[in-house]
Amino acid sequence: MSYDYLFKMIFVGDTNVGKTAIANRLARNRFDCHYDATIGVDFSSLTLDIDEKRIKTHIWDTAGQECFSSIITTYYRGVAGAVLVFDVGRESSFKKCNYWLNQVLGKGTCDHIPSLFLIGNKCDRANRVVSRETAENFAKENNMLYFETSAKKDINVHECYKKIIKHIATSIDLESATEHQGIRKGMISHTKLQEKEERDCDFMPCCNIL
Repeated sequence: MSYDYLFKMIFVGDTNVGKTAIANRLARNRFDCHYDATIGVDFSSLTLDIDEKRIKTHIWDTAGQECFSSIITTYYRGVAGAVLVFDVGRESSFKKCNYWLNQVLGKGTCDHIPSLFLIGNKCDRANRVVSRETAENFAKENNMLYFETSAKKDINVHECYKKIIKHIATSIDLESATEHQGIRKGMISHTKLQEKEERDCDFMPCCNIL
């Protein structure tokens, strides 16, 4: 499938906050009740149409255990957007967002700061302990956009991700963006290339052979 731009996205956060569940809901529209903890990094992709541009996103879902930090830090480099995920029912996962934020900013490309986003997942939980106001204040203090989702109940997952990608697409000059910024220009499909060649031929002068 052809696309105009490719965005590299990374999901970070503690283990069992729902990073993989969100990625699976986005890429496959599926939720599994039982997940094995991510070892290192998992990969999926999703293509969206944003303002007449087709944007393919590569989603790097990272392990939440600190023991894998030496492996996953290389994936922090050259990302268009970093999505920090926590569980609204686990205060410890929210407090750990400072750690993950510092990891992204400290281990990423030093002269490029990716767009930053915060997701409070499992918002369908009855035993919520992190309030929306608390999370929004943290996000605002750190220049992040805040969203709440439930991968299990499919609440706001696709909607918030589309807003995330649109925010990146409209806050940067895509034409001059580089892979260093986690953005790459896409491929022209065979059909589009053929149409372009036909249009070019229409403007070529005809040669009459005498």
